Amino acid sequence: MAQDDSRDLLDGARTGRSTPGGVIVVKIGGGADPEAVLDEVAERAAAGRPTVLVHGGGAAADELADQLGVRREVIRSPDGTHSRRTDQPMLEVITMALLGQVKPELVSGLRARGARAVGLSGADGEMLTAKRKPAIRSVQDGRTVLIRDDRSGQIERVDPTPVQAVLARGDVPVVSPPASDAEGHLLNVDADETAARLAVALEADALVLLTDVVGVLTDPTDPSTRLPEVGPEHLDGDLVRGRMRHKVRAGLRASRTVAHVAIAAAKQDRPIRRALGGAGTFVRDGGQA
Repeated sequence: MAQDDSRDLLDGARTGRSTPGGVIVVKIGGGADPEAVLDEVAERAAAGRPTVLVHGGGAAADELADQLGVRREVIRSPDGTHSRRTDQPMLEVITMALLGQVKPELVSGLRARGARAVGLSGADGEMLTAKRKPAIRSVQDGRTVLIRDDRSGQIERVDPTPVQAVLARGDVPVVSPPASDAEGHLLNVDADETAARLAVALEADALVLLTDVVGVLTDPTDPSTRLPEVGPEHLDGDLVRGRMRHKVRAGLRASRTVAHVAIAAAKQDRPIRRALGGAGTFVRDGGQA
């Protein structure tokens, strides 16, 4: 057994969990430092351990929107989750930022580390087919209003064939939104949900959602409040807030069939191994999500 596998199994034993050796889907948030993630993904690729890297790009999209003078708005759902309002101009900004900036940087970063990577979007090869949300509820100034021009969608179907073809060559698929609808129109979809749905479709052993915090925190400003494990009950009330609710929901849905689901910090040494060793928050029991 390779030394890295031995360490993984040791970490798994400490937490009472076996650590997976098959396909791992890793999602890195747009605001997280990618360097340590790229180091470990390249290391896994060199060892022949299949890894799919999914990325967001919110920070890059916001910066580009400001440069282009495109107005940025936030949708505040009644349940407390926040998301970016995606009208047509913002959809174009997101597409340019993810496919024209963030993805090439990640692919180039992997190549610089000796790993061959292939960039894909959810719209490539009908990988992700989504349905546009006809109306979205948003709380504005204490009132709930309906937004009807949003170009975001809910993923309805996943075809993992393009990703499987890249993995079969021993390369690293680097995947991002957008998706497309049945007529081929681009739709923005949540990157955490993209990673979760791909993990299920690929029958992955693990899903790791890497972000800029150490896991799910009861106090977002205090890393010592990290929860070692979360389930559906943690979405009741406001214990989990903001963007983290999206991650937990996505993780819960994936955990119905994916044995190992974790949320952890990207900026740490070997973040994937550490996440699966218990350094973040494990997500369990998606049956009620």
